[in-house]
Amino acid sequence: MTFLRLPDPFRHILWATALAAALGAAYSEMHVLQRGGQALAVYGLARGAATGAIIAGILTSFDGFVLRGPLGAPLRRAPFTVHVAVRTGIYLIVILFGLKVGSYLFPAPGENGIESVDVLFSLAAAFVFAFMVDVNSLLGQNVLFNFITGRYYAPRLESRVFLFLDMEGSTGLAERLGPLDFHRLLNRFVLDLTQPIVAARGEIHRYIGDELIATWKLKEGIADGRCVAACFAAIDQLARRAPDYRREFGSAVTVRAGLHCGPVVTGEMGSVRR
Repeated sequence: MTFLRLPDPFRHILWATALAAALGAAYSEMHVLQRGGQALAVYGLARGAATGAIIAGILTSFDGFVLRGPLGAPLRRAPFTVHVAVRTGIYLIVILFGLKVGSYLFPAPGENGIESVDVLFSLAAAFVFAFMVDVNSLLGQNVLFNFITGRYYAPRLESRVFLFLDMEGSTGLAERLGPLDFHRLLNRFVLDLTQPIVAARGEIHRYIGDELIATWKLKEGIADGRCVAACFAAIDQLARRAPDYRREFGSAVTVRAGLHCGPVVTGEMGSVRR
């Protein structure tokens, strides 16, 4: 299918938009029925679907192409509270915009525009969503989801691919830069490596000093050569950012990489036992 061959960011956007449209239609229908409206009212279903699709389409596009791209670098380096606050504000604006467009395209009988309860609900939803996205990014890809679903309490045998990336010459850099600037360098280094890993559907297993360990389930890692593509994408990312590293830290940074695959036992948070 053509849809399945789309690049990952576009496939993610289409999936999220379709799912949000279905959920929006269901929520709007429930809302209409609670107010005594007619079941399967066109204005309810169409309005909910349009609102959900608009919100999800804009937010996933913004996250995939802006926040994860060069324009989002200053925000990614901001403190956690600032990051959550900015995300919440952006999400709130987009949600209210989607509600406004939906009400304009499919007005409900006797409606007086967006009500205050809609604004409060949108603010709460924006904050919760932004907080969970940022916590998930902070802990590592899928760690929060796996913890909530109880996966870490049920060890299992899995075949996985591991990608090991570590900074070359880190000892010399640490001696030259000093502890404060070297930690700033590490933060930038890890951030730049994480983006291509996540884009290739990899999970960040662990950060160990100047080393990053990413992992994929075996089938997902070898599908379309994702693990290899992620490795070269990480190397290319550092090459593109070389001028920034030279300007800020006095030298560019290079990385050593290695791939390993095999059966492992998973189950404890932050640990994989061979």
